[in-house]
Amino acid sequence: MTVKPVVFCSLALGLLSVSTPLAAQDAVPAGLLTEVCLPYANRAQTFERSIRAARELEFRRPVNDTAPLDEWASEITMVSNDGVWRVRIGEGSVERDARPAYEASCTISSSRASARELADLGRRAFRDDRYWTSPPDNAWRWDRRSAHPDEYGLAVEVSEQPGERPTMTVRGSYY
Repeated sequence: MTVKPVVFCSLALGLLSVSTPLAAQDAVPAGLLTEVCLPYANRAQTFERSIRAARELEFRRPVNDTAPLDEWASEITMVSNDGVWRVRIGEGSVERDARPAYEASCTISSSRASARELADLGRRAFRDDRYWTSPPDNAWRWDRRSAHPDEYGLAVEVSEQPGERPTMTVRGSYY
């Protein structure tokens, strides 16, 4: 009689220990999206605060990147402790639609997640039509509805280039 509960508890704990890393892997891109990328691209959080938020999610600078971060740095790449996920946070002046803009962007990539999986995350996160639109010719892009699109815009796009990791980029453009 006492052996059955012990075996059952051991089996349940074994299953939980196997599924926990899988659940944690799903939480990584969602955490990056909600804690780092969206607040940064919306300018709700600074470059430095975004780096701190990534560190709180257990991200660090790559091992081969040993140079001190410049006080005026405008771009950083960080990797998860297991080396699977990368996040690149950056800002600077660009030209959008033939006009100058200031852009804050955050790019998520993984050595294990496909572009389809990143797009599924995007569909789950940005499916509310009240706030987001998606062009009919690109199901992997979402644009935030804005009362002032001539002043600022927020876009999220999943892309896949041959020979590179698939990426999800959150980009805030300010004109």
